[in-house]
Amino acid sequence: MKIRVTTEGKSVAIDLEKKLGEKVFKAIVLQLLQADGMDQGQQSETLVKEQLPGIPVQIQPRARVKEKPEDSEEPSKKLGGAYTYKGFLYLKCPSCGHTRGFCTKKEIGGYHCELCGAYHPFTEELKQLQVNCQCGRKFEYMTNKEEKMFDINCIDCGGPVAVNYNEKKEIYETIR
Repeated sequence: MKIRVTTEGKSVAIDLEKKLGEKVFKAIVLQLLQADGMDQGQQSETLVKEQLPGIPVQIQPRARVKEKPEDSEEPSKKLGGAYTYKGFLYLKCPSCGHTRGFCTKKEIGGYHCELCGAYHPFTEELKQLQVNCQCGRKFEYMTNKEEKMFDINCIDCGGPVAVNYNEKKEIYETIR
């Protein structure tokens, strides 16, 4: 099991046995909750689940990303006030917050959330997301996320990769 701790400009990843990794993870989470002002008596596993509600991220495994030629078209087109995209997308539902990564071969003009069923057209241009995992795998998505920093799971090894928004380049890229 790999445990990664990331903040702006810094990152550390440690490989541990699964049992030990679970214990270390729980200890880190509890310390973070205490640092946030949580009462020490509230350190149960149910509290951790309540305080850190996990939104499942589903990235289809072992997808192969083709290198795009330098002279290829933009991944988006604007039709009738909305953008259309095809290829690898990593989208967050504005209604429920569910995040999902997937690939579409057809151009789509919006996102249908598989969790809450809401449909959101692409009225704003998506941002490019470039990921370089420690396992050596590199891949690209287009995303509607607006957080300054977040983790995305590698499509090859499944490990978390921390990405940060680069305001100069106007893209998300791996924190080094």
